[in-house]
Amino acid sequence: MLVIDDDKCLICAGCITLCPEAALFQDIAGLKVIGDLCTLCGICVAFCPVMALSVTDAVAEGGQAR
Repeated sequence: MLVIDDDKCLICAGCITLCPEAALFQDIAGLKVIGDLCTLCGICVAFCPVMALSVTDAVAEGGQAR
């Protein structure tokens, strides 16, 4: 599961642009991931200049990705 640290994220949109699956998007609340599209390739994690993204085995509360 891809985890986004909203406190760190600058919403620079680099990860959105680089995601080969178009699994990231921005809405009024910030950066979001479409869990069904994300393949956990790690491109966004490696790119993020502030390390706001990480991949974990944990399931988000309610079983949904953010």
